[in-house]
Amino acid sequence: MRAVRLTQVGKPLEEAEVDRPEIGASDVLIRVAACGICHSDEHYRAGISRIDHLPVTLGHEIAGWIEKVGADINHVRSGDRVCVHYLAHCGSCKFCVRGLEQFCRTGEMIGKHRDGGYAEFVKVPGRNAFVLPGEIPFEIAAIMMCSSATALHALNKARLKR
Repeated sequence: MRAVRLTQVGKPLEEAEVDRPEIGASDVLIRVAACGICHSDEHYRAGISRIDHLPVTLGHEIAGWIEKVGADINHVRSGDRVCVHYLAHCGSCKFCVRGLEQFCRTGEMIGKHRDGGYAEFVKVPGRNAFVLPGEIPFEIAAIMMCSSATALHALNKARLKR
């Protein structure tokens, strides 16, 4: 499959032919329909934010269709339209069970610690895929999972009262 990858910090991204990801029992394979370009992707490319392994396929603002589901996944099925939460986390630690996935000790950013959505297909943990209503375009859904979630988190932390 085709992917656009960061191969060297400070250099342009490169188009490459890579293997289609194989999924495990708790994963889903998504055919990417849209992937946003976040400022963090540019920070990785420019070396402003550290990235530990190269090459990597960037892109954490992802929406598309479920292509394949792992044996343990039952909340989505092949053909479903989905958007993706950008942080792969364990789901069971003291932080994850309280909705504080960003503190999960095993958390990995999709598109930084593992290959992301600047590709034809992306493998993500099944818990990170959310069914997308038909009236929401892929282009909106892709960026919604990062920018909207970031803004909502800030509002929740501010504990604003009516």
